[in-house]
Amino acid sequence: MPPIHPVIDVARMLNAQMLTQTPVTDTKAATGGGSPAAHGPSIKTLMVYDDGDAGIRDFAPILARAYYPQAKLVGVSSLAALSAVLSKYSKIDTLVIDVHSGPGYLLIGGANPSLTTVREALKKSGVTVKSKIVFEGCSIMRDPIETSRMVEPICGPKTQVTGFTYFSVTNKFEIDFSDFHDPKEIEEFYKDFTMDYMLPGLPSAKDSTGKVVAHGRRWFRDTYDETLPEDGNFLHIESLGTLKKLTVNTADEALAAQSNFSGPVFTGAQVTVTNVTAVAGAAQKSEALVEP
Repeated sequence: MPPIHPVIDVARMLNAQMLTQTPVTDTKAATGGGSPAAHGPSIKTLMVYDDGDAGIRDFAPILARAYYPQAKLVGVSSLAALSAVLSKYSKIDTLVIDVHSGPGYLLIGGANPSLTTVREALKKSGVTVKSKIVFEGCSIMRDPIETSRMVEPICGPKTQVTGFTYFSVTNKFEIDFSDFHDPKEIEEFYKDFTMDYMLPGLPSAKDSTGKVVAHGRRWFRDTYDETLPEDGNFLHIESLGTLKKLTVNTADEALAAQSNFSGPVFTGAQVTVTNVTAVAGAAQKSEALVEP
């Protein structure tokens, strides 16, 4: 059995829905700016990640291999760089945004831009996301209204927006196959290899032969704590599979969800907004309700 070297990095992060075991090969970093490309190419899946954060940068290929095997990975180090990357495309089917976040806001490149700033940067890109936007950052859907307002300028009429209410913590580990030259040995090892909260998507035995394989685990908690699950006694800890799957379709549902998620005890959930315009408009409805 090859030696296992467990934790070499721990960082917060998030995730999505599609499961596969195909490795990702297309990774690059973006550096330049750009103008809106209304007539630019379309792309099936684009995953952008915070290239300035070592934890996110190192884990992004593992996350993509697990859930977005066909994605094009692009690192960005600022909101302006994110807008520049998006501006290269006229349409994106699925956009994955892998940066730190909080309820209704993003943390990117060490900055915490305002809602208006993010809206304007996304609008400037000129892109339209047709199917879904998936946020991989922590807790963004504790405020589905502000999250929807933030991305509304790039959403099409049927675009869905997904994110999480809990913090997400990742744990990167390595499996050293440097001295293994027979893929069949590695295939046998993989058959019985498992860890709590481990992501799917291990490379094939052939692709692992003679290499050090980086893989990872991820779990969700109501408070941020890097303690490994096996080293703590946590009341609120979930895997992707045990998180509740909730949808928000209307302004009333958005206001109710925002209220439920704002308390000291709230549901660990993967939340999907199915009507971005209606949910984004809940802010105006809330203001109208409190007027005398």
